[in-house]
Amino acid sequence: MLSDPVFDRATIRHKLIEFKIRWRGHIDQWKAENRPATESSHDQQFWGDLLACFGVNARDLYLYQRSAKRASTGHTGKIDMFIPGKVIGEAKSLGIDLDKAHEQALDYLLGGTIPNSQMPAYVLCSNFETLRITRLNRDYVGDSAEWDVTFDLDEIDEHLEQLAFLADYETSAYHEEEQASLEASRLMVELFRAMNGDEADEAVGDEAPTTPEEEDERVMRTSVYLTRILFLLFGDDAGLWDTPHLFTTFVRNETTPESLGPQLNELFRVLNTPEDKRPKRLPGTLAKFPYVNGAIFAEQLDPEYFDYAMREALLNACDFDWSKIDVSVFGSLFQLVKSKEARRGDGEHYTSKTNILKTIGPLFLDELRAQADKLVSNPATPVRKLEEFRDSLAAHIFCDPACGAGNFLLTAYKELRRIETDLIVAIRQRRGETGMSLNIEWEQKLSIGQFYGFELNWWPAKIAETAMFLVDHQANKELANAVGRPPQRLPITITAHIVHGNALALDWTEALPKAVGETFIFGNPPFIGQDTRTKQQLEEMKAVWRRKNISRLDYVTCWHIKSLDLFSTRNGRFAFVTTNSITQGEQVPLLFGPIFAAGWRIRFAHRTFSWDSDAPGKASVHCVIVGFDRAHEPRPQLWDYPNVSSAPVAVPVERVINAYLVDGPNVLVQKMTSPISCEIKPAVLGAMAKDGGGLIVEAQDVQEALDDPIAAKYLRPYVGSRELVRGLSRWCLWMVDLDPADVQASTFLRSRIEQVRAYRTTSSAPTTRSMAKIPHLFAQRYRPQTDFLCVPSVVSENRPYFTAADIEEGTVVSSLAFAVEDSDRSQFALISSSMFITWQKMIGGRLESRLRFANTLTWNTFPVPELDEKTRKRIIKAGQKVLAARTAPGAFPRGALQPAGYDTRTGEGA
Repeated sequence: MLSDPVFDRATIRHKLIEFKIRWRGHIDQWKAENRPATESSHDQQFWGDLLACFGVNARDLYLYQRSAKRASTGHTGKIDMFIPGKVIGEAKSLGIDLDKAHEQALDYLLGGTIPNSQMPAYVLCSNFETLRITRLNRDYVGDSAEWDVTFDLDEIDEHLEQLAFLADYETSAYHEEEQASLEASRLMVELFRAMNGDEADEAVGDEAPTTPEEEDERVMRTSVYLTRILFLLFGDDAGLWDTPHLFTTFVRNETTPESLGPQLNELFRVLNTPEDKRPKRLPGTLAKFPYVNGAIFAEQLDPEYFDYAMREALLNACDFDWSKIDVSVFGSLFQLVKSKEARRGDGEHYTSKTNILKTIGPLFLDELRAQADKLVSNPATPVRKLEEFRDSLAAHIFCDPACGAGNFLLTAYKELRRIETDLIVAIRQRRGETGMSLNIEWEQKLSIGQFYGFELNWWPAKIAETAMFLVDHQANKELANAVGRPPQRLPITITAHIVHGNALALDWTEALPKAVGETFIFGNPPFIGQDTRTKQQLEEMKAVWRRKNISRLDYVTCWHIKSLDLFSTRNGRFAFVTTNSITQGEQVPLLFGPIFAAGWRIRFAHRTFSWDSDAPGKASVHCVIVGFDRAHEPRPQLWDYPNVSSAPVAVPVERVINAYLVDGPNVLVQKMTSPISCEIKPAVLGAMAKDGGGLIVEAQDVQEALDDPIAAKYLRPYVGSRELVRGLSRWCLWMVDLDPADVQASTFLRSRIEQVRAYRTTSSAPTTRSMAKIPHLFAQRYRPQTDFLCVPSVVSENRPYFTAADIEEGTVVSSLAFAVEDSDRSQFALISSSMFITWQKMIGGRLESRLRFANTLTWNTFPVPELDEKTRKRIIKAGQKVLAARTAPGAFPRGALQPAGYDTRTGEGA
């Protein structure tokens, strides 16, 4: 049981510091005396001391040596530590790998003796010197974990939030909020269906209508109605009215299906009218509603006419407790009700709070939390210092310039208010004002007026504006629970500044006031790559970058440049979730060059991980998070992911994080037109067809071509990345010496040439259309005249080494591969080396997560020193061993250059 129900971070952090010092002393003594630290002799004391930091009295719980059956053996063993429904703990002796402890814990959970009602949410393992926390999958304990983190004992106070479940804080509260938000979104879906029918379908996300005028009229009106109804439902349960459940009473007792629409419109009008300007004989229930002000009810709407089913859907929503929702999660879900696919997705699309905190945590939140905890936990901190720090929170400006429904802003505000509440509680305790306060408005300083958002699409912008008020009220309730009556926010006089407009067309210096403190810019701008941007977006990029050639840059880089422009005249930091391509290939020097030149450094970064889109039907994106500041302290923070779906693992940084997200100097590799090393020979891109498939002969069609003796004269082997890596056969028609009479004599040639002509004639590219005059030829016609080394343009990221293969003269190389002259086999040896795969993975671009070879960027820049003859021969000999291994009997399927993870059943993995 908890000795204190209040989650006091500052006190817990102080206790964790004492805990690690005490146990570090034990460990050092064991090592000095060469005494073994076994789990059986010390684990209960270790667990008891740790739980005590969180107010858990171990003597009051049945924690230790619980009997349970192991799934692997069927035998019964003893669980080291167990709190039903919360955590299973396993300890191992000093120095033992924690994977063994983790596997043992899961073995007990899967053994069948732990009932579902007691199934824990966490696994906590320790060998005294290292700890590992795993948040288990809620649906099935055997699945991959939701998150997993390992850290040293000396870092335990830095992981307070991840251990918060021990105080019953995170485990129940966050899960309850999340589930309530999902249920709330389902109720809104039912309301939308009732009002609009299930066939209504509007785009959401980046493709959504940008203005109400572009929206379907009925969908637009329903959307505005739902926003207002959300406010009223939340007000009922969150205490916005003096009379409890006033809106529910109004709907249930004073409306019928026929009168509900007009009655709601009358209510909207009342809510937008000050009390002293309302009709004197206003009916009693309507008169009890307060004046709201703000923009929520300002617009006059045509009446919505309800039927029985629509009114029942609204009453069902009234029965739900809307005060429990996590507004940041619900806002993301609410914007999706217009999409038919999203409505059927049952709440599967939203940005998790965990991913948001990856951005705002290291950018500003963690620092402010740590500073507050340090002040609060020190009994000698004077009230003046606490007040100064509280006031400083109100001096900052926070902006998400691609805010969507506001989830980043909402989470930031909610967490900052919690910091402020802790400070207010500490101030009042030091003053001796521990009783309930009559009014603390003058003590609460942080405001939603400090929060700004830019959003192109009108509907998410509307939700964000409303949701910021709702999260403010939730924060006020938390404050009231701690010290007394919450600040009065009705009528609304302060609102978040959500600008409905194109962030790239806005002047940020005008849209954002200069802060007394710092300005923090953050968010996840649109994931739009080079191949998917529109002509309008291309023009926007040119305007933002102030240059014409931006072909190799992603759309998201515009937000970096806008940030640089803003911060040229003010202090602050910025961080964005972006596609990982900005840290790969040619984009790196183009983007990071100006950033570093302006005096910025990378403050923190998350390497590539999978970010699930809010929008339905969108695949998860491989992303990075990079945050920037112009300071020298603190030391940069870097996180890596063993795979894109795993939990982040902290990576120590000794110097700086460079643009490739490694601990190293800020070297920016520029592409070169020729090799910088005399040991490297040029790699030439293969022939580009631009033929619509007419010049390429697939395996199923090759016999038809061979049966035609005229067409067979022009048939050549054709190899690109896929053919090379997987050992596949493909052919092409190579007609540089075409006899015109052959075209008339061959039906096969004639149909293929006409196919090419039709494709090129209808192309939107002028150069391609011009080549319709020569439909028998490849657009670019490079073909090696001797045997050559063929290098694929794309291979799997799982390869421990890059791959290449010798190809005989006469083969046509496609534009998805490169040809390198390699008469002495030195080039094969160099490209097969661990040195090159390291260079490729670090410097090269990627296609999704796969490695993309580029002759100008990764090959021509490969820094091979000049070799003496002896070294060169040794390298060539090592390459021959690679070839020998590759050609050994049974080495690879179908003669392919088998990659790591190759699936022989599907051919996937190259």
